[in-house]
Amino acid sequence: MTERLVIGREPAVETEAWCLRRGAASPTGDARAYDQVDTVLGRSVPRRLLCRACGEAVTADEHRVAIEGRHVHRRTNPVGFEFGFGCFAEAPGVVAVGEATVEHSWFAGCTWRYSVCGRCGAHLGWLFEGGGPRFQGLILNRLEEEEPPSGESE
Repeated sequence: MTERLVIGREPAVETEAWCLRRGAASPTGDARAYDQVDTVLGRSVPRRLLCRACGEAVTADEHRVAIEGRHVHRRTNPVGFEFGFGCFAEAPGVVAVGEATVEHSWFAGCTWRYSVCGRCGAHLGWLFEGGGPRFQGLILNRLEEEEPPSGESE
């Protein structure tokens, strides 16, 4: 059974390790859980997450954070589109665009701006600021995991 799974694709999880790595077995989003999986799998380098549209490096597993007690959230915007997104402390591959607004914010006390891929301009999520540390809410089905370098164990 393989541990690798593209983040934005459903159906379900292939292994318990994948689940643990994504925080599903750790509702608090404890980063130590990710480190334990990497140790078991023999990984030393965090997996980078890429823009699905163009392949640009957007962020990495090590930047995952829990906001309001969890890493992954599902929210519906005012027009009825539902988004599944993960929270990241850093996403160097995105650019925040537009004016910050509190209107329809999904997180109390936070303003938001659109986050787009720094290379191709695809909408990847939102930058949330205020009410605590700033973070990126990145739409998971618009990202994919980087293929491991040859020789790295799966």
